[in-house]
Amino acid sequence: MNTKTNEVPADIRPVTRALKQSSMARLREGRGHYEGTHHCALLLLDPNCTEISPALLQDSVLQPVDKIVLLLIMMIVRQCTGDAFLPTHAQLAKMANVASADTIWRALLILRCSRWLTSCQKMWCKGGLLEPSAYVANAKPLPVADTLFLDPEYVRFLKKTVGHTHARVRKIASEFLSQVPEEIRNRPVKQRTLGGCKI
Repeated sequence: MNTKTNEVPADIRPVTRALKQSSMARLREGRGHYEGTHHCALLLLDPNCTEISPALLQDSVLQPVDKIVLLLIMMIVRQCTGDAFLPTHAQLAKMANVASADTIWRALLILRCSRWLTSCQKMWCKGGLLEPSAYVANAKPLPVADTLFLDPEYVRFLKKTVGHTHARVRKIASEFLSQVPEEIRNRPVKQRTLGGCKI
């Protein structure tokens, strides 16, 4: 499957294409937010997220804290009159009434592994790390094809997360990596640039 935006496979949903273009346009306009020196990722919402999804409530992979974090992200986007941005892990922990920011970090990893939360743009950060600069919160887990269109680094992310120090994160990453066809798992990832920064 080709994941370039100018060569879109026919099976990619129109809403997925629109979200990719919207996130790119907003970032090209320089719409960003910082908490001190911390860059906050832009948040977008799948238009189908109109209410609490039965699929989310019944998802057997996610634990309650994972679902709360996703619902908080959806709430932030809905309540924001302009661009919405992902709070810091400490801020999300306070909002979710969770003691540790590490719990929030694991929840975000699991949401991305399970395709409820999708990175749709990236940027280089300090230390040479490629980090998400925009996320889409989904009404239900995206199909693999749509996920790879939004996030060409998804397979690389899963392969890296399989080596996480937390057993549950490793297990979920491995489970969702196995759902990606082998020919795609073994395909090299090409990086693109946005305004002089790789994404």
